[in-house]
Amino acid sequence: MSRGSREVHLEAAPEVAWNALVSPERHEWYFQLRPDGRFEPNQTVRWLDARGDVVEESEIVEVAAPRRLTMRTRFLFAATFAEQPSHTTSWVVVRDGGGCRVRLSWEAGEVAGGLIASEAQNILDGLRLEHDAAAQAEVARLPRIGQVEVRDVTPDRLGDYQEFFDHHAFRDYPAWRSCYCMETHRTQGDEEWAVRTAADNRRDMSEMIARRDATALLAFVDGKPVGWCNYGETTKLTGVMHRFALQAEEHVGVGSVACFVISAPYRRHGVARRLLDAALDRLQERGVKVVEAYPVKENDSPHSNYRGPLSMYLAAGFVPHRESGPFQIVRKTL
Repeated sequence: MSRGSREVHLEAAPEVAWNALVSPERHEWYFQLRPDGRFEPNQTVRWLDARGDVVEESEIVEVAAPRRLTMRTRFLFAATFAEQPSHTTSWVVVRDGGGCRVRLSWEAGEVAGGLIASEAQNILDGLRLEHDAAAQAEVARLPRIGQVEVRDVTPDRLGDYQEFFDHHAFRDYPAWRSCYCMETHRTQGDEEWAVRTAADNRRDMSEMIARRDATALLAFVDGKPVGWCNYGETTKLTGVMHRFALQAEEHVGVGSVACFVISAPYRRHGVARRLLDAALDRLQERGVKVVEAYPVKENDSPHSNYRGPLSMYLAAGFVPHRESGPFQIVRKTL
């Protein structure tokens, strides 16, 4: 049995936090899920993703507005979790100075408990970001930045990689904080991938960097890591091969620019373009003749641009190659 709790302080009234917990609108801070049902004792709330699929189901146990909400929940987004017994989560909101403190506590089996322990602080930080002006100011875009330097992620840069993903990469979108860019290199099926935690991804990507099995770049400003690009020979990027159902025989000699992460204050200062140019140079030096990338066709948020914006690729000389669902695969001959 796994038990634990996490908490966060908000410079907002307790009623603001409480309303965020029980709002019928989409919970952007909670994985962009929309609750379907009433937050009343003995009622059932289904949590719907953007496609309308039910990914969680909660029985409301206790409601003591605006202080306490207790639920028994089952995760349904993967069979591994759906097979587990329901777990209990409690949200407690208390006044704290001029703001409030929100605590998330849980009691769960080892499988669900491991995931909750990995994600709880990210969820709370997302709640704070959405409802606390001070948190929003922390990730505001800087009007000017210093000189950008791009460096290869070699074993001696392992600490810089960890510093970037631990503290800077997803400060404006904590829901993705657990990735550590392992999605680019995943070798597991969807069920196995669903149960991975932040610690799993951090460990495995760190080991890949230490073994020189990952090709990536970090952008620095004033000695601080502010941007990341994961790229390489396409057939070695197992997550990309899996995501886009690519055939190995069709990608011999082809390289891929897999993803970008730019720290929020440093966006729209050309950091991603500097990383892209460096990645193309590295691939050309390795004898790669063709490079492809996977931007979304229509961007609705900075986070959906993690493959890199389509406009950046077109400006760099890429041309449309084929479509794959919401993605426009583009290519460039080196």
